[in-house]
Amino acid sequence: MPSVAAPLPTSKSTKRAFYGTLVHSLSLTEIEYLEDALLGVDERGTIAFLEKSVQQDQVDARLQAHGWAAGEVQVIEMQRGEFLMPGLIDTHTHAPQYLNLGYGQQYELLDWLSNLTFPAEAKFADAAHARRVYDSVVERVISAGTTTCCWYGTIHSTTKILAAICHRRGQRAFVGKCNMDRNSADYYQEESAQKSLADTEDYVKFVRARCADPEAPTPAAKQNGGTVGGKTPRRSTALVQPILTPRFAISCSDELMSGLGDMMDRDPDLPLQTHLAENPAEVDFALSLYPGIESYTAAYDRFRLLRRNTVLAHCVFLSASELDLIKARDSGISHCANSNFNLRSGTARVADMLDKGIKVSLGTDNSGGTAIGILSALRSASTASKTIIFHERDKKPETASSDDSVINTDGISRPAGFFAQSHLSVETLFYLATLGGAQVCNLEDRIGNFVVGKEFDALLVHTGQKTIASAAAANGGASIDDEIEKALASGESVLADGVDNPALMLEPDEGIERVFEKFLFTGDDRNLRAVFVRGRQIGGREIL
Repeated sequence: MPSVAAPLPTSKSTKRAFYGTLVHSLSLTEIEYLEDALLGVDERGTIAFLEKSVQQDQVDARLQAHGWAAGEVQVIEMQRGEFLMPGLIDTHTHAPQYLNLGYGQQYELLDWLSNLTFPAEAKFADAAHARRVYDSVVERVISAGTTTCCWYGTIHSTTKILAAICHRRGQRAFVGKCNMDRNSADYYQEESAQKSLADTEDYVKFVRARCADPEAPTPAAKQNGGTVGGKTPRRSTALVQPILTPRFAISCSDELMSGLGDMMDRDPDLPLQTHLAENPAEVDFALSLYPGIESYTAAYDRFRLLRRNTVLAHCVFLSASELDLIKARDSGISHCANSNFNLRSGTARVADMLDKGIKVSLGTDNSGGTAIGILSALRSASTASKTIIFHERDKKPETASSDDSVINTDGISRPAGFFAQSHLSVETLFYLATLGGAQVCNLEDRIGNFVVGKEFDALLVHTGQKTIASAAAANGGASIDDEIEKALASGESVLADGVDNPALMLEPDEGIERVFEKFLFTGDDRNLRAVFVRGRQIGGREIL
């Protein structure tokens, strides 16, 4: 497969049909594997139909039955080891920090901010620097399969450049200009709360005016004459949305926090992202600023910033009452395990969050995190959950009443403490990376899995798995003596034989469940044949 950069998105999508294997999440505990499936994506970028168990010789007839005549649709037939999956959703990362990836291992959070992060972000006052770096960062993140991203910019108006680049490249994105008017570096702090709020209002207007999508599809819920999960669809259908971004309570004065709450009161469709309880020193500092307040989380609630469209990053050190408050406000959490390990912050108790029925997703939090893409975040989340389990395996488990149950974020009722009984499963991790991210972004009525009427944000994955027939021919039934002689003799490189990713090792007879799990834990951008957002190809190694 050639390594070719995909084209930038055109103004319109192409009508496409995909035939082969589809993998998507149905719930926190169930992945659906569909082989011999036929999925149609219309010109608006929405999923027009999904049929199961279609034989190859039936594809043309099934397309015609949907009124899709030959010649007006591009049919993409997936080979063995290829599959479609929903696009990955990163609910927390910092675009201006990517140049620091892998640097600063000696620091914890607050020293890391002072010594590395604030100096790096201050450089983004320069518009040329901002455009050069942001263009590279967004392209790299798309190439890793991130179709939706919650971006932090800087305090500067150059954050508009980041939003513009996301818009041009076709990524679905929430892009925020940081608010910071206290307790930051002298050279990197806004002059006043009033100036911060005025600049934020100007930024929001810019994004909504210049990054709009004039021909965006109607959300699936509105097409069906109602809502999904009792939620009212967002008014705006633009791929790129502004998001309020108070860095954290430490860096925002009461006046600034109150002003942001006022903005959300006036415009309930305006989301907000911030940090919460990432590091013990941060928690202590935040509490010192609010004497008498019951918790760090309550500080945000005091200013009306905990809402259904609030994204809270990290949440490593939260009490049960704080989790209850987040659940009551229907706010979402972005779990950033890679960063939490790297900055020695701690291990967030995601299972407890899920058992409370809280919306949870995954974030890379670069450059606190050290790798591009949500596959890395998924793997770190798995390790974090296993770390919690083996540290607590000798404790006597708390037993809940058999009558106790919780309606989890996927709408399914399960026994209390269900997720805390074990480490996070593959099914749960995949949910957090896709549908969970859609929920935290309040986009579950539009993206997250392959439901008819939703928009087609997807990855076409190529694993390089060989067919059973070709493998049988290569084996040839030779004797052990023959194989010993071959082993002693020089031979061709295995890696030169069409192996795109040396870390992803597959046998021809492995089924899709095993292939998919191996991809989640050893795959990378080399396995992404194409990346789609709203039906348009915006990345991938091959131009389709």
